[in-house]
This record gives sequence, C-alpha cells and structure tokens, in this order.
Amino acid sequence: MDCTRKLLLIITLLLGIAGYSNSAKAQYVDGYDYPDSTYIDMHKPHKATFFSSLVPGLGQFYNEKYWKIPIIYGGFTGLIYFANYNNFVYKKYRQEYKWATDDDPNTVSQYPASNTLRLKDSWRRYRDMCFIGIGALYLLQIIDANVDAHFFDFTIDKDLSIRGEPMILPDYSDITGDRTETPLGMRLTVTF
Repeated sequence: MDCTRKLLLIITLLLGIAGYSNSAKAQYVDGYDYPDSTYIDMHKPHKATFFSSLVPGLGQFYNEKYWKIPIIYGGFTGLIYFANYNNFVYKKYRQEYKWATDDDPNTVSQYPASNTLRLKDSWRRYRDMCFIGIGALYLLQIIDANVDAHFFDFTIDKDLSIRGEPMILPDYSDITGDRTETPLGMRLTVTF
C-alpha cells in the first residue's frame, strides 16, 4: 500500500510539473509568436540522405524526383533475382562437386570433378558480384539523393550564359620594332 501511495504521489508531481511548464509564457514582443511569412523552409540534404539510407527511394521521394523510384526498385529486383538464381546454380554445382570428390560409391556425379570445381567457382563469383551490385546500388541511390537535395533550390536564370566570338587583336610590334602579323583570338563573355 505504501508503494502505491508513493507511485501515485510521483505521478501527481510529474503531471503537476508538466502542467506548470505548459502554462508558463515567455515575454515576447508583439507579433513575435506569429509565423513570419518571409521564412522559407530550406530543403535539407542531410534529411534526404537519412531518408534514402533508411528506405531506398525515400530520399528521391523527399527530393520530388519520383521517376527515379521505379528505376531504383527495378535495379534491386533484378539484382536480387539474379543473386538468387546464381546462388541456386552455385549450390547445385557445389553438391555435384561434393558427389564427385567423395569416396562413397552410392553417390555419382554427372560431371567430372575438375569441371564441377570450375563451374562452382564461376557461379559463386556471379552470385557475389550480384551482392556487390546490390550494395553499390544502395550507396549510389544515397549519393544521388544527397546530390539532388543540394541542387533542389538551384535555378538557371536566363541571365546565366557564356558566349564566345572570334576577334582580331590590334596590331603590335615586337621588341625590335618590326611589325608582326595580326593575331587572331577568341573572346568569351560570361553573363550572370
């Protein structure tokens, strides 16, 4: 009974403290507590990176690059399918190699041991390459989400341009005073 009283007292104190802190108000200047209409919520690259590392394609969704999501999941689906298929064939040749190299006369392999060893190693390598591809695709989609988030607010205005045009430089003479031939050049104008 004493424990329940103490627990009830602790809960009451905690609720009282929580209620007291919510009723307290800071002293603000008039209008400070209203949201400013000029505030722009910036697109955060670390948020896109976190989302994309949490669930593949979620960073692309955050960046509003919806067309990339089916490509990511199509890549994962294809790589997982081929990894499973290569693993299935690898296990088949691994069993064939065990049958070819054991001394049990009851187990007979369809292939010679040297062929099954080569085939087993090849299919294991194919399977491992698919797993490496899955990891690479996972990292690539995280990097893609990060880069897209950095360029989310980037705009190319009409004022941003580069223009090149040929030009003829004025005549000049060299150190000895002789006239040289008229030099040709290229003028680049960058407007931003």
